[in-house]
Amino acid sequence: MSTVVARVDTDRLDDFAVLLGEYQREVEALAGYVGFEPDTELTRERLDAMLSMPDYGAFIAQTPKGHLLGFCALFPMPVGLREERFAILDRLYVRPEFRRSGVARQLVAEAKRFAKSCKCQRLQATLPAAFPLDSAEAFFDAEKFYRTGGRKHKIALG
Repeated sequence: MSTVVARVDTDRLDDFAVLLGEYQREVEALAGYVGFEPDTELTRERLDAMLSMPDYGAFIAQTPKGHLLGFCALFPMPVGLREERFAILDRLYVRPEFRRSGVARQLVAEAKRFAKSCKCQRLQATLPAAFPLDSAEAFFDAEKFYRTGGRKHKIALG
């Protein structure tokens, strides 16, 4: 399947909000909150504010005809006393019918490029501790992220 990955700007706010809502519903269902509905107006307001920050990166994957496939979002962290600059992969979501088709791999590749452009030395993802996400664990393992304890996964951006 041909996939186009592009950075989200305010023109794509509605598409981003749709995918984020799907992500939130899926996560809430895994946590036992079946029937959860996100506040779409609040979501749009927060996304609009986040998209205006230059170091916030959000990317949408879609088909060449514009069918939405998934998204990822990340942001660089301030450097601590003894730390190298790194970015947090805040969210990664692919619609269920397009999982295992390389979409997440393309989104993470774009996240890595963005993190490097922000002078980050590594990318970090932390999975929720409240419920298992075996397929996510397997994905990060396959992408050569290393586990650093708990549910943290990191990769050097060299």
